[in-house]
Amino acid sequence: MFQKIVVAYESSGASEAALRRGAEMARACRGELHLLGIVVTSGGLLLDPAYVPDELIEAERRLLLDKLEDTARVFAHAGIPTNICIRDGGPTAEIIGYIKEIKADLAVIGHSYKGVLARWFEGSVGAQLLESLPCSLLIASDGPPSLLEA
Repeated sequence: MFQKIVVAYESSGASEAALRRGAEMARACRGELHLLGIVVTSGGLLLDPAYVPDELIEAERRLLLDKLEDTARVFAHAGIPTNICIRDGGPTAEIIGYIKEIKADLAVIGHSYKGVLARWFEGSVGAQLLESLPCSLLIASDGPPSLLEA
């Protein structure tokens, strides 16, 4: 079924759901898991690159790497072959580029609930991936936000 599964991770509750679903799929299919961290340095999710200090970008890269290394150790201990990659750029382009590079057959992303304005300003990575992703896409969700989170 799915032999190379990419989980796109970006430090949110939605990404935690994607990690869980990706690991479940890798275990069920006896496939390998690729954890892809994206340090956003371009695109609509980055307000103005001129105002983002290099130290902040490097700190984000370190946080992503630490989280993915810890996660990879847990998955490897559970018998799931796991690889890690950190990329800089726009989420959609980096996810598609990595998937093409390793010839993955499934991408897993988390679904984050956004209001109309946030979707308008930031766009939807999932919607953009649907347009040009060369493999299947699983969008993982922990469910809708509670009334307090909405």
